[in-house]
Amino acid sequence: MGMEASGSAIVFLLMLFIHAAHSFYLPGVAPQDFEKGDELKVKVNKLSSIKTQLPYSYYSLPFCQPKKIVDSTENLGEVLRGDRIENAPYSFKMREAQMCNVLCRVTLDDKTAKAFKEKIDDEYRVNM
Repeated sequence: MGMEASGSAIVFLLMLFIHAAHSFYLPGVAPQDFEKGDELKVKVNKLSSIKTQLPYSYYSLPFCQPKKIVDSTENLGEVLRGDRIENAPYSFKMREAQMCNVLCRVTLDDKTAKAFKEKIDDEYRVNM
């Protein structure tokens, strides 16, 4: 009888935690529904490396840029982490197949090519 009562208590506690977890909300991470054809906005953050630990702005290198760069920090956590979330020129639509497209062409001079090489050598990754 004691084992059966403790089993019931465990099930009851699990049901309480499941209910609490279901109602949990983290600011800035609310789910968003998309319909077929809705535009999916791509945002860029920064260049980061576990080798150097010094972050750079995404647009510090000459990646393809939108006509106007707009900061779009969404919550306090992003500000405290030093995230610089900005818009990107990439365009996607929900559930619509898209083949590869050329977004822009950039010709690199020696100085810019060297900057790219240094970031690659320092194992920088793009955060989007």
